[in-house]
Amino acid sequence: MAYQVIARKWRPQSFAEVTGQEPITRTLVNALEHDRLHHAYVFSGARGVGKTTTARLLAKALNCHKAQGPTATPCAMDDLDACASCREITESRSIDVLEIDAASNTGVDNVREVIISGIGIAPARDRNKVFIIDEVHMLTPQSFNALLKTLEEPPPNVTFIMATTEAHKIPDTILSRTQQFEFRTIATAKIAERLRIIADAEKIDIEENALREVARAGEGSMRDAQSAFDQVISFSGDKIVVADVSAALGLAGTEMLDRVVQGIADRSPVAALSVVEDLEMRGHDLRNFCRDLLGHLRDLLVAKVAGDTPSLLESSIFDPAKLKEQAAQFSESDLIRFFHSLAQTESSLKVAAHPRYQLEIGLIKLMEMQRVAPLASIIERLAALEGSAGNGGSSTPPAPKSSPASSTPPATGGSAPKPPSIARAQSAAPAPAARAVPAKTSIPATKLEAADIPFAGVGPSNAPVTTAETSLPMPVAAPVEMPPVATAPISSGSAVAAAPARSTDPDLDKIKKLLEKKRKPMMVTALDEALSVSFEDNELVITFAPESRHMRVVISKPDSQAMLREVCQEVLGRTPGIRVVTAERDEGAPLTRRELEAAEQKRLREVAEQIPAVQRILDVFQGEIVDVRVTDQ
Repeated sequence: MAYQVIARKWRPQSFAEVTGQEPITRTLVNALEHDRLHHAYVFSGARGVGKTTTARLLAKALNCHKAQGPTATPCAMDDLDACASCREITESRSIDVLEIDAASNTGVDNVREVIISGIGIAPARDRNKVFIIDEVHMLTPQSFNALLKTLEEPPPNVTFIMATTEAHKIPDTILSRTQQFEFRTIATAKIAERLRIIADAEKIDIEENALREVARAGEGSMRDAQSAFDQVISFSGDKIVVADVSAALGLAGTEMLDRVVQGIADRSPVAALSVVEDLEMRGHDLRNFCRDLLGHLRDLLVAKVAGDTPSLLESSIFDPAKLKEQAAQFSESDLIRFFHSLAQTESSLKVAAHPRYQLEIGLIKLMEMQRVAPLASIIERLAALEGSAGNGGSSTPPAPKSSPASSTPPATGGSAPKPPSIARAQSAAPAPAARAVPAKTSIPATKLEAADIPFAGVGPSNAPVTTAETSLPMPVAAPVEMPPVATAPISSGSAVAAAPARSTDPDLDKIKKLLEKKRKPMMVTALDEALSVSFEDNELVITFAPESRHMRVVISKPDSQAMLREVCQEVLGRTPGIRVVTAERDEGAPLTRRELEAAEQKRLREVAEQIPAVQRILDVFQGEIVDVRVTDQ
């Protein structure tokens, strides 16, 4: 007798032998036992998970001659007394169980000829006529339409079983007339158990780790795993070790994956390059190795975050203790970055002109990724440095205090002693960013010195400027006399240090507070930007300058005006009209809050630009002043 491959020889002969599909087989067995059978079924799922096998078992259960009706235990092939119907169905030669390949018979004429024209003919010998349509999603829309009425109301004793790997391509009108069963991919551990039964029966001596490698090669498909087992047996004979599996199937064994992971942990590019070299010499598929490494990184991450859940690691080729040992060398963030980077490498290997180079660079990239510091830790370090700068540099010993006489510069030439502010700056630790301070504090109109304006990273003439990676000496010019800065209010359109406070109506303040409570901050801002807000003859008049067009649009919206009327009703007890007008600013009119802040910022920038130390920094670094903040010191 000709040799029969393992996938066919060891096809399940009973529902109990179907591996990994217990919910489906249980449902079918109960339906058979309680005579609650449907006339049409759809079996969907990945390749090699038992769809066609289960369809044949159901056909045998419907037609087994040993039972008076449907039975959950049809005859098995190894049963010498197996009935003719079960034997013919197993050998795919029953005249009452028709297996149709929809991929080869896609047209509506094939459906009419094979199914519709013969569906009214009674079974030749068996109790039921069964149509098994494989890859049913390949039928054309016209073929599906021709099946609709037949599927909905078939003749008695006719059953349809449709198998597909792409259920989403079947029309909903077909699915609604059937019972649907989705076959799952099979766990690696269950595949390994089934392969062990086959190996013992075939008298094949195979190591447990090698058997697990074969099961993993199936990627959830029992048929693929059995085909791979056949291939390994042909390669190595009756005694199989892990190396034979790796050589026969082109898989990267645990030793290769362990070397790569350890090389990443040790940041040793030589280890990665040597692994790729070994893979090339052994003729392994580099893309398959990349996929295996992706799966291993997934297992490491699962072991890191859910190590106490062994069921999530059933597909791993490493034992849980080894996984935890490897995962301890990385953080969760590292493993996630590794996975995403390697996934890009695996995708590029498909079209790469030189896959070896692509993989080598991808592995070295994983090692370099460990140098990346998390953003949270950088922010913490910056906050610590800010705190150090704000506390006057408490990390360094304070410099000796100067005598009172040294704080007053001489009226004539000669070397001026350092003022107290410069001595303070010498004892302060440099920081990369200025401490956040209130922005409305005004600078006194007195003599300004270089050290009186806080500036990140600037110290006295002998103090270096320290950043995260470099240290550059930055001399500061001696203090100079600056003219007093005017603080009197000035007219509109000029920089101002202060301006008369705008008169406010108590009712208007209540209206703003209520708007804030109703979460309408833009409307409050628009009212603040208005030149004037007043009540005139039961009408709320809001006046904007021509340049405040955006704020005017905010108030002019119908929903904004409706909200204003509602708020006015609550505050004033009446609903006024809303009128939005545009007017030129009167000479000497008070400025809005935003204009005051902009003018103050402009004045502070002009003052800062006159400080020699700031001028020198701008020249050296080719920079510009973006913001000026005044401390309370």
